[in-house]
Amino acid sequence: MEQQSLHQKLQQASQDIKEAQEAVRLAQGSNPELIQQAEQVLQRAEEELQNARSQAGTEATENPQFQQASEQLHDTRQQVQEAQQNSDDIL
Repeated sequence: MEQQSLHQKLQQASQDIKEAQEAVRLAQGSNPELIQQAEQVLQRAEEELQNARSQAGTEATENPQFQQASEQLHDTRQQVQEAQQNSDDIL
């Protein structure tokens, strides 16, 4: 049961990260609202990963899906920061 819960949390985090990636892609540095939305979705994904880590411990952190989601989260956060900087430069 707990494994299923971990799997569901990791699935949700991955979906949120993909949603944030799409928002950043659509924003193209010129839509501050989409960039803000991406930031909020990433925050949610980060909380989901932290919850999974808290509940499942090393079982979560050793899970390949968790590791992939963590890497995607980091990469997408960098994309959001770059998009925010580009948006600030335009304004």
